[in-house]
Amino acid sequence: MLEISILLADDDLIFLQLTSDFLRKNGYAVDCASNIEATKTLLQKNNYDIMMLDMCFPALYDGFNLLDEVHENYPDLPVLMISGSGHIPDAVKAIQKGAADFIEKPIDTTHLLLRLERIYDGIVTKKQMQSLRLSTIGMQGNSAIMQNIYDDICKAARFDCPVLITGETGVGKELAARAVHRLSKYSAKNLVSINCASIPKELFEAELFGYESGSFTGAVKAHRGYFEYADNNSLFMDEISQLPLEVQAKLLRVVSENEIQKIGGKVQKVNVRIISATNQDLEKLTAEKLFRKDLLYRLNTIEINIPPLRKRIEDIPVLAEFFMNEFCTRNDIPPKPISPSAVSWLCKQPWEGNVRELKNAVERAVVFSKNDHLTMVDFTTPSESDITDREYGSLRKTITNFEKVYIENVLRIYNYNVRQAAYHLQMDKSNLFKKISALKITLPNHKPI
Repeated sequence: MLEISILLADDDLIFLQLTSDFLRKNGYAVDCASNIEATKTLLQKNNYDIMMLDMCFPALYDGFNLLDEVHENYPDLPVLMISGSGHIPDAVKAIQKGAADFIEKPIDTTHLLLRLERIYDGIVTKKQMQSLRLSTIGMQGNSAIMQNIYDDICKAARFDCPVLITGETGVGKELAARAVHRLSKYSAKNLVSINCASIPKELFEAELFGYESGSFTGAVKAHRGYFEYADNNSLFMDEISQLPLEVQAKLLRVVSENEIQKIGGKVQKVNVRIISATNQDLEKLTAEKLFRKDLLYRLNTIEINIPPLRKRIEDIPVLAEFFMNEFCTRNDIPPKPISPSAVSWLCKQPWEGNVRELKNAVERAVVFSKNDHLTMVDFTTPSESDITDREYGSLRKTITNFEKVYIENVLRIYNYNVRQAAYHLQMDKSNLFKKISALKITLPNHKPI
């Protein structure tokens, strides 16, 4: 269990002694402060999970003033206000000023523990969101929009019901789906995924629900469908809008009754948590009779919308730095900081391909950069800024120049290890040697090949 640290601020010394003793006996770590100076000193020295603050602490200062200071200087610290008068307007005022909760004196110890547990749940959720940000590649970002998405993901993971993730291509819908699964009760198993856009129409039913041996010509042996594989697990259905209408009717039965029927087989029960995603407007598709309205209402019990990158520009610097560090670490090269002018340029781009396009742009910039940092020039296309000899006399010459610069940069990243460079370029080592020879690329400590 996570140890909860509490700062108890009250000028009633007897109350401090009795309450702190009780909390310590129940597993909490407690520091006490009986005056403003001690309170501020402890806040500066320690990181507390919860603060318990008397509304009249001290009478000449007013606990509400201190509450304002705490919110300004320690915005993530939840405050449980203590009321000695039981005056309802004071309690309302405390909540309006951002207090996590309030409790009256004399304190009912049972109620106190319940209120602390409620705040504890909030702390756990917050830590889950922080863990989620670290563990979910591509879902970095400090914007208010992303904070709300992290919150939605954590909430969705707690409940065993369908989740629909919407957003443009490249925003990170699959990453969000994996995050929901990773934080759910099914996290011990690998997420089962299916891309509905990749399945031929005539094979949908067989792939989703399976078939028995001999159920049709060619069914030599029984086949398990995705739903059977995902029993007691999560099933991620990407591009759900591509489901044919006749298959949508069968999927509705699964969602409603938790039942599937293999082709040529009997009805059987399954327990599958469906997480679906789409870049289409399903409401519009239902109006056009291309998607069943009753199925949509079943799938979007919880809906998480991930906005395009252009609507959360403040996340671009964070994402760019994350992708740069990730790519450099993966390729065992020193990090290449992004210059302020380059960051400013990145923030002004439309990023129609969203996070996916930004990631590709950063990786390409690292490959082509000849310096120890990334500038705006590194983010333009190679044909515009990285072909050194600028010979554009013909298409063949342009392609050759680009190819030479690209291969030289990849070789440099891998410290001229031809085998590793060939692996990165997805070509045979012998073919890369031929390219090196044809393009007259010189390897250090070697004669030109």
